[in-house]
Amino acid sequence: MKLANYSNTAVIIPAHNSGKSLKLLLPRVLKYFPSRSVFVIDDGSKDNTIKEAKKFKVRIAIHPKNRGKGAALQTGFNRAIKNNFEFAITIDSDLQHEPESIPFFLEFQNKYFAGMVIGKRSYNLGVMPVMRILSNKITSGIIAFLTGENIKDSQSGYRLYDLDSIKNLSFKTNRFQFETEILFQYIRKNKIIVNLPINTIYSDEKSYISHFRDIKNFIYVLFSELLKGI
Repeated sequence: MKLANYSNTAVIIPAHNSGKSLKLLLPRVLKYFPSRSVFVIDDGSKDNTIKEAKKFKVRIAIHPKNRGKGAALQTGFNRAIKNNFEFAITIDSDLQHEPESIPFFLEFQNKYFAGMVIGKRSYNLGVMPVMRILSNKITSGIIAFLTGENIKDSQSGYRLYDLDSIKNLSFKTNRFQFETEILFQYIRKNKIIVNLPINTIYSDEKSYISHFRDIKNFIYVLFSELLKGI
């Protein structure tokens, strides 16, 4: 099993109207990785997202129209693989993930020979919205029950992936439910999945996720995966 390090790991940042937060996020990410290892995927932004990313000389891929977070992640994975990276860390662009946790993702991958490391947020009232806590616990609990895997935060977008596991996969979803679909795919491939405790950060930034839509999309992915046989 290959081990992740700062040379063979890419950072993929899906971004939609994230110019304001990117200028704060990228300097923190670049403390750990050179600009050639960082991929910003602009998903149909209407603001200065691309302009801000260019200031830091990172790699940029552009979706002229908004296609969804899942599509942005797939573009990022494909770009990273084409550039010979073996692992990828995905981190949201809205400052809800602390780049300072990056070393721990690499440490956990090395320690457990993991195919996926999921950043597990703490479900604290007053920090994470109540509806978000409920949707996270419900979806994570269902996946854990059906698969026997210790999945603590199935909706977390802060993850480390073994890219070799992605090369021959095909996906049906392009939006937020993609992270559930790829989780099932890794479980089906018998990849080791571990949970890394991370800080929970919520701000006043606009969320592009509807909690009820999350549940509906989760049910769609769940039934699709059940038909395949978990």
